[in-house]
Amino acid sequence: MLLTRRSFIETSAGTAAALAVPGCATAALDAAAPVEILTKTHFAKPGSKLRMGFIGSGGRGGANLNEFFNLGEEIVALCDVDATRLDAAAKKVASRCPKARRYRDWRDMLDKEKDLDAVVVSTPDHMHAAAAIAAMKRGLHVYVEKPLVRTFFEAERFRKVAEACGVVTQMGNNGNGTDGQRRNIEILQSGVLGEVSEIHVTTDRPIWPQAINRPEGSDTIPDTFDWNLWLGVAPKRPFKKNVYHAFKWRGWFDFGTGAMGDIACHAMSFFWRGLALERVVSVETIQSTPKFSETYPAATTVKLVVTSARQKKPVEIYWYDGKTGPAEATARRLTDGVMSSLGGTTVVGANGILRGGTLMMKGERKFIRWQDHPATRELPVTLPRVKNHHWEFAEAVRGGAKPFSHIDHSVPLTEAVLLGCISQRVAGKLDWDAAKGRFSNSDEANALLAPYVRPGWEIG
Repeated sequence: MLLTRRSFIETSAGTAAALAVPGCATAALDAAAPVEILTKTHFAKPGSKLRMGFIGSGGRGGANLNEFFNLGEEIVALCDVDATRLDAAAKKVASRCPKARRYRDWRDMLDKEKDLDAVVVSTPDHMHAAAAIAAMKRGLHVYVEKPLVRTFFEAERFRKVAEACGVVTQMGNNGNGTDGQRRNIEILQSGVLGEVSEIHVTTDRPIWPQAINRPEGSDTIPDTFDWNLWLGVAPKRPFKKNVYHAFKWRGWFDFGTGAMGDIACHAMSFFWRGLALERVVSVETIQSTPKFSETYPAATTVKLVVTSARQKKPVEIYWYDGKTGPAEATARRLTDGVMSSLGGTTVVGANGILRGGTLMMKGERKFIRWQDHPATRELPVTLPRVKNHHWEFAEAVRGGAKPFSHIDHSVPLTEAVLLGCISQRVAGKLDWDAAKGRFSNSDEANALLAPYVRPGWEIG
């Protein structure tokens, strides 16, 4: 359904209570606090080029820059704390956008660039919320890499600000823009699998250092790199070469969300939508390699129990990282006696199993591509198809349809993933009270719901 510019933002079902933050610059953070709107939001004209600013230009930042540049949007401003990456990004777009201005501090960029339409945030996880919320309060639409934010509080605040400002948002789980992903959603929405009881998600992550301790000492900070700006909201710590920057930050609690934060917003997205998943009931890390004080374990198995609007019983989601997977007995049961590598995501229903792009119905012994399986090949197309995830965001900023990973999808999905990340740090089954936005049985886990915020970097 196409939404008008006035009707774009949907209302939220609830808000979060104030959350105490040990060691934070302020005594408490309130996700539901009133939003100070600095600039009225506007939508670009249909057919126009978006005037865009980019916060972060390496890694996913560089990939996002390529996507929007190739779509023909106007690159107005580039920001990165690493001058080498910043220069490379400017060179990349110089053929068509030679006047793109360069910034080291995104706060300067937002203060000085008065005619942007949208901002792309591709920083390490810990800076997503601060940058995106500041941009939204200035009336700017935001494309934010996954996970949307690093903590539950930030997700609630992100939703509140987006609603108040009436902006378009899109989380960067870009598989949502593919025909295959949308077909998987249609298959689940059709009910052909019957009631779904369990889902198994595997990944080869982490592919970065974690399960390590902080190294001692400090190294000289390169002239081309601003360590203070890179730290942002995070607590101060000494700079160590090749420990955090470039892409070695994801496994550190202060900066990233580990393997689950990296992949689950991709892998869980289609079934979260297809099964209309709603509220987390509980979360528990049921297996783990040794834990460390500042980084995620090398491998874990996490169990999430989540309610569904489509069925009476909750769904059990099993997450495996560190190149692990279900035990052999479980794997054999899931494949109806045919032992094979599960890989990716396996959705288990009463009538059949969906695994990747293949399907095996009850009583069958072989997985068949859903395009060829008689149970699914004739299912109607019910969801719109788009050029890609980035194009969908750009068109929404021009007044088009709501993006697939707007706050109604990105926030609850991200929150579930982040609760899983907390369970990787806190032992035992954690019971979640969705109405209160808190764990009912763990003060230790509740202390991790909100971020540390360094003075001068307060989140709006």
